[in-house]
Amino acid sequence: MTPHQELILNRKKIEEALETLKTLKKDGFYNVLKLTWWVLRHEELYQYCHKNRHYDSCIDGMGCPCCWDKSESRFSYLYSCSQEIVELYEYEGYFKEEMAIFENVRDDHPALMHWLKKNEKLGTEEFILFWIEWYEEKLEVVKPFILKQEALDIKFKVEEWQYTIRFLEEFNELYWNSDACPN
Repeated sequence: MTPHQELILNRKKIEEALETLKTLKKDGFYNVLKLTWWVLRHEELYQYCHKNRHYDSCIDGMGCPCCWDKSESRFSYLYSCSQEIVELYEYEGYFKEEMAIFENVRDDHPALMHWLKKNEKLGTEEFILFWIEWYEEKLEVVKPFILKQEALDIKFKVEEWQYTIRFLEEFNELYWNSDACPN
């Protein structure tokens, strides 16, 4: 197969993968488990796209405006964002456990301080963008910020992220808004 034929074949695969992603939307919402399946299913295609995302760049080997709209670049970016969603969702079980612990330490100030310290990095760094940009409380949706992908309108029902949201509500109230933690 010539490089040109390979390029055409892979661009066809990219378009098929994007169409598959669109079909995963039901009643206006995506489901994290289905998105996880999509991410796993297209891992090899992502490897190809990531490697070739700067193809035809006017700046040798680097991204530039002339290659941002290429299929490989768009897919690489969308896949990375989707992978981030999946990776953050993996904490849902952890947050469920932490909320059970929180209920037991809520009235025990030293234990509560230990709980805050234990979860400080998650609450103040790793999930800060989720809290500030993704979670739209009034609309009751989780809508990840994915630049250049407005047409897909990727959003999730809050129920899928219930423990993450509950954890962040409690953590942020204690960490930022109370006298419990000097920050």
